[in-house]
Amino acid sequence: MARIDTPRRVEEQRVTATVSAPSVLDLTFVELGTDGRFLAVGCDIAAWITFYASAQARNADTARPIVEDPPLSAGVLLDLSFDGVNPLLLPAPGSTYSNGETPLQARLFARVRTALNVAHAATVTVRALVEHDTAGS
Repeated sequence: MARIDTPRRVEEQRVTATVSAPSVLDLTFVELGTDGRFLAVGCDIAAWITFYASAQARNADTARPIVEDPPLSAGVLLDLSFDGVNPLLLPAPGSTYSNGETPLQARLFARVRTALNVAHAATVTVRALVEHDTAGS
C-alpha cells in the first residue's frame, strides 16, 4: 500500500440524481485515497447517509431498516442523520475509513436515503484526512 509522506486534507463533493419521491441513492467518492479519517460530512437536505468499506457491503445493507444498527462485521463505516437544518456534522474523533475491495481501490462508497416527497438532489461533502493515497502494486 502506498503511504504518503504527509497525510493530506481533502474535501470531495458528490451530487445525487434529482428524484421526486423518497429514495435510496448510491454515491462513490474517488479522491479520498484508500484509508483516512472523516473530519466532517455535509449534506444539504434531510437524509441518512451511510458510508461503506466496499460496494459489496453497500449492496448487502440494502434491506436493513435505518433504525437498526448494522452488525459489526457488515462493512458499515459511518451512519449519519441530517435534519435539513444543520448541513455539517463532525464525526467522533477517530472515525476512520478503509477500502475493503479486492483488489484494493481508492474508493469510498456511500448510500443516501431521503424521505422527501418533492423534487430533490442531495449534495454530499466529505472532508477527510487521507492517510493512504493509492493501492499498492
